[in-house]
Amino acid sequence: MKIKLSRKTIAISSLVLMLFVIGYAYNVFMSTKYDTMGFDIYESELSEFMNEYETVDVVSEEKESSISVVESKDEEDQDEVSSFFTEYRLEREKNRAKEYDMWQNIINSDKAEPTFKTLAQEEIVKIVALTEKEMIIENLIIARGFDDALVFLTDDSATVVVAAKELTPASVAKIQDIVMTKTKIPASNIKIMLKD
Repeated sequence: MKIKLSRKTIAISSLVLMLFVIGYAYNVFMSTKYDTMGFDIYESELSEFMNEYETVDVVSEEKESSISVVESKDEEDQDEVSSFFTEYRLEREKNRAKEYDMWQNIINSDKAEPTFKTLAQEEIVKIVALTEKEMIIENLIIARGFDDALVFLTDDSATVVVAAKELTPASVAKIQDIVMTKTKIPASNIKIMLKD
């Protein structure tokens, strides 16, 4: 029995096979990207930092949504607070630079497949966009009267650390509004922490 294969059948089969290979390679690559960049260390440091604080649930009357507010347990000087914000900004930028370099190495590699190079370019655009959004949100929060602010964004969540004497429901609503406007992240995925 002869199997008759037309060009059209071979082309479609090849495209389907290529799609599966690209999907598999993408998943393997994406699952290991954070391990190779040292984000597991960064996340553990952020987790340790967050464990130093106590979470308080606040309900904003203006937005009628629940958000998490974290208040500091320890009293610290203004200089220590300022250095805290500076150190975390530097750490965040260092980790972003590592991620950027990793993607840039893929783009510059002669051995990398064109699909991975395209993926790397898309990831670099995401890094730049996240960095820009974080900076804009931090500046807007500071412009609203807070002493300083740090913003950590992912695709679906935001963590905001602010320097202030206290967080009132009105100030929480201001921060929440800024983050939601600039990122479209829902209020339930926004964590606001006070560093005083």
